[in-house]
Amino acid sequence: MRDEPPVQGADDAPADERNATPIPPGRELFAGWPQPELVLVFTGEQGGYIEPCGCAGLENQKGGLRRRHTFLKQLHARGWPVVALDNGGIIGRFGREAEIKFDKAVEALRMMGYQAVGFGAEDLKLPTGAVTATAANGEAFVSANVGLFGFESGFVPRLRVIEAGGLKVGVTSVLGDSLQEQLTNDEVQLMPAEKALAQVLPELKKARCDRLVLLAYAKPEESRALAEKFPEFDVVVTAHGAAEPPHEAQRVGGDGAQFIEVGHKGMYAIVLGLYDDEQAPVRYQRVPLDHRFADSPEMDELMVSYQDQLKELGWQGLGLRRVEHPRGKFAGSDQCADCHQRAFEIWQDTPHALATETLTKAKPPRQFDPECISCHATGWNPQKYLPYTTGYDSLEKTPGLAGNGCENCHGPGAAHIAAEMAGDEKLQEKLRQAMHLSLEGADGEAQRRSCLECHDGDNSPDFDFDTYWPKIAHP
Repeated sequence: MRDEPPVQGADDAPADERNATPIPPGRELFAGWPQPELVLVFTGEQGGYIEPCGCAGLENQKGGLRRRHTFLKQLHARGWPVVALDNGGIIGRFGREAEIKFDKAVEALRMMGYQAVGFGAEDLKLPTGAVTATAANGEAFVSANVGLFGFESGFVPRLRVIEAGGLKVGVTSVLGDSLQEQLTNDEVQLMPAEKALAQVLPELKKARCDRLVLLAYAKPEESRALAEKFPEFDVVVTAHGAAEPPHEAQRVGGDGAQFIEVGHKGMYAIVLGLYDDEQAPVRYQRVPLDHRFADSPEMDELMVSYQDQLKELGWQGLGLRRVEHPRGKFAGSDQCADCHQRAFEIWQDTPHALATETLTKAKPPRQFDPECISCHATGWNPQKYLPYTTGYDSLEKTPGLAGNGCENCHGPGAAHIAAEMAGDEKLQEKLRQAMHLSLEGADGEAQRRSCLECHDGDNSPDFDFDTYWPKIAHP
């Protein structure tokens, strides 16, 4: 294998000369670390979060491939030999957009010099042909117990031996037995993790590696059991651990393997420094990928190409099929203004009215991304990322449905407007009541919860209804 794989852009200007934010004293990384023989960098469980959305302010959010690339470049700039390994779980959904995201994310891992990548259960729910094509291009995937189109196909090696910093690191990965139960794809051949490792471990031993690493995309209890069954592994990485990795290094069974949790959504990287020092042979650092790391220009270009591809395909090309809203058709917020002028004027002065515009001004623009537009326009399901039949299509075709409009909270209003024009008093009253929202009692609790469909933990981690409501309150 290559010694210290090239990382594109490693000679770029330091991050703090571009758009990073200085970090207060006390939060410095690698304090007191001497030059290591080798550093192992572990990531995983990205779950489709290739970049923080920015809705809550990028300074309040962690993660993203752009920051991760800058972080890795900084390690190389220190002169440290780096081996980057990913535990898998690259995406969190399935469908055409997830396929594109998987492909772009794997391209990013290649650009960042990753030398071994495992499979998560979610990754293997994509069409096997798409995964195989991407995996072959990425060249870093490895698995002891996942065979794409069967183990005999040879598409994915069962182990890797990586040479860096004068050391040899043997790496394999497994998909946990309990997570295999989620997969029903006959084109993916699976094997129990314990059986697979019993086959692969002798080959790793033959390579006379200095360190052995197991990437276990498995539940923590399964990963611990594998670490105890195969104590030859020096490092075992698990999935489905805590949302935030531990501050301190963990071990299996006291003096056993280093036990690594990488956290969720790609927000952290874990670094192990290896030393020829009997007193302190390993040092551990949890790295939050926060705003201290600037955006990598190479990843900027990749994100632009991702959004461009979504734009080119359009909603239909992404496989989105419009569905009927159970309460009827959308009309647009400007249609509400004739009778609700004061409420409309208040709405116009809120960020809700500019929700679509904020996407057009983002870098890169994101108004063609279903995962973004679903909360930034009127007439989409914000959790399933799909449009309703008469919901927003584009700024050109449906400008009246731009922004997070009245009907996203009150429901589709076309029937209500038609009733007001027709003069049927009974129907008018019925539909007025249907559109009316109360903040009292059980109805009020339901309305508060509905806000969380967009103001969720990812996009509005500090959301509090009683704090936010006065900013948009209207008669």
